Amino acid sequence: MKAFFALLACVAVLLNGVMGYSSGLCRGSTGLVNRANFLKSVGGSAVLVPAAAWAVDSKTMAGSYTDPNHPKGYRKVSLEDGVAKIEGNDDAPTGVQWTLYGKVDGDKVLIDFSPKGGPKDLPGKFDGTGIVFPDGNKWPKVN
Repeated sequence: MKAFFALLACVAVLLNGVMGYSSGLCRGSTGLVNRANFLKSVGGSAVLVPAAAWAVDSKTMAGSYTDPNHPKGYRKVSLEDGVAKIEGNDDAPTGVQWTLYGKVDGDKVLIDFSPKGGPKDLPGKFDGTGIVFPDGNKWPKVN
C-alpha cells in the first residue's frame, strides 16, 4: 500500500510539474522559470499523499542494533502484539544478558529500563535507521 501511495505522489509531482511548465504557470515575465511559482506548483502535490504513506511500519523496528554507549554490546528487538522485547548485553560476550520490555505504537516505543536501574518509560522513536532517545543516544539498526 505504501508503494502505491509513493507512486501516486511521484505521478502527481510529475503531472503537476509538466502542467505547470506547459501552461506557463511557472514562468515569470521574462519567460524564465520563476522559482517561487515552481516550488508552489511542485510542493502542492505533496499534500495529495496521505501521512500514513510516509509513516514507518512498527514491524521494521524489529531487528539487531548497536549502542554507541556500549560498543561491545548488542540489542535485539522483537515485536509481538504491540509489545517490544529487547534482549541485550552491554559487554558481550562476558557481560550479563538482560531483557527489557516496551510498548510499541507505530514508530514510537516506551521502554521500561527499570530492571537496569533506568527510567520506567523511556520514549524512543524509530527513524528508519535506528531508535533515537531523548538524550540524543541512537541505537543504529544493523539488520
